[in-house]
Amino acid sequence: MPVTTKHPQYEAHEDEWRLMGDSLGGEPAIKGRATEYLPKTAGQVEAESMAKSDETDLTQAEAAGIYQGYLTRAEYPLWVKDSLRTMMGLVSRQEPEIKLPPRMQGLLDEATADGFGLKQLFLRVVAATLTRGRSPLMAEFDDDRKPYIAQYTAETAINWKEESQGGRRDLTLAVFEEQREKEDGDEFSHDSKAVYRVLDLPDGQCRVRVLDESGTAVEDETTLGRSANGEVAPLGYLPIVYVGSTDNNPDVDEIPLLSMAKSALKYYQLSADYYTSLHYTAHPQPWVAGLEEDKDLRVTGPMAAWVLPPEGKADYLEFTGAGIEATRTAMTDQRNAALEAGARVIDVAGAESGEARRARQDDQHASLYSVVVTAAEGIEQVLKYIADWMGASGEVVFRIVPKFTKEEVDAAMMQIIANMVLAGEVPRQVLFDVMRKAQLTELTDDQLEALRDGGDGGEDDGGTPPGQDLDDDEEEEAA
Repeated sequence: MPVTTKHPQYEAHEDEWRLMGDSLGGEPAIKGRATEYLPKTAGQVEAESMAKSDETDLTQAEAAGIYQGYLTRAEYPLWVKDSLRTMMGLVSRQEPEIKLPPRMQGLLDEATADGFGLKQLFLRVVAATLTRGRSPLMAEFDDDRKPYIAQYTAETAINWKEESQGGRRDLTLAVFEEQREKEDGDEFSHDSKAVYRVLDLPDGQCRVRVLDESGTAVEDETTLGRSANGEVAPLGYLPIVYVGSTDNNPDVDEIPLLSMAKSALKYYQLSADYYTSLHYTAHPQPWVAGLEEDKDLRVTGPMAAWVLPPEGKADYLEFTGAGIEATRTAMTDQRNAALEAGARVIDVAGAESGEARRARQDDQHASLYSVVVTAAEGIEQVLKYIADWMGASGEVVFRIVPKFTKEEVDAAMMQIIANMVLAGEVPRQVLFDVMRKAQLTELTDDQLEALRDGGDGGEDDGGTPPGQDLDDDEEEEAA
């Protein structure tokens, strides 16, 4: 099979990774996919079909414009991007415990291919795992023999294989797609070509090849190992870790924010129908009957009058029915589903026991807590590979015990919901309900609304119990 062969799990998750990338890209990326994410309605398909025939005066451009208007009116919410930003704010407050041998101290400040330190690498791994479910890492050395950790994406780790080695299942094949600038391109060109970095274990020795799409070598084959006394002691393993959302084996894990992305996509599709319905409601279609055949009424508006024969009739076709409210209710359902998905990921109350963690892994449910833990464990394992490769003696530790306080989690969830409220995507009552659950207030919806309108939240505004006053902090939170 060719070097471009993809692992079955890769092919099964490729569309999900594309959706997550487009979700982070926002409305331009989503709408750029056109009918892939927003299919044409039956009427739009029929209009375009008729425009290609002689059955109508509708031109093909006008028929295409119907769908373009449908697409333009649709609204894609930034729930995934906003939630990721909020979650990364929580994670960025965590400080890792790092211990490295003296020869590896440089990795503290330069651990990535672009010169950033271990803390920055950790944040990148967590972000990638939240949005893709995996973040492949590989130990590497630059031309000056300085170690660093190469981070690949889920999309570029196209193939892998595990085999039984001495009674254990070890990684024996890893293929990564890389983009390299074309040699014949000018200095301003961004044209690139794909090459494939292949690591495997023939005869138990780690071999690295770089091949083009046809399988032809574009670099000399190398064997990874330690140099000692002019000889190379080959590595007997692949220095690669596939950091996942629930564990760090090569299998593809679930994407923590995928449910939210799917809810956002469904909301987007529903919004196209909803806003198109509102558009047609605001612009009714006039109709005329009993007009002489040689009369042509094309001008409408407040300054134009139609003169009809005595038997003539005129009226408007207006959009009516229960469909608008049903669509709006379905959009609300998707908002609530997105909030629930975000709450499930960000639910980090309390540290996990070993038994609880095993149970979660069996259930394949990824939380922010588990993502932080597996990211730290993955980075630590790659650092141990580097230490072994260098022959560096000393303790290697990269550990984070997540300490998310209840107050931080409540604040993060409220920020996600507040963003939706400010965007007009959820009613304020949802925010009020979260405030009560976080024990920030005991006021009713009516009392909180009264505070927003300048009232005092008292008995006349909804019935505050006698003697119960609203303190300044509570009033500020409610406002």
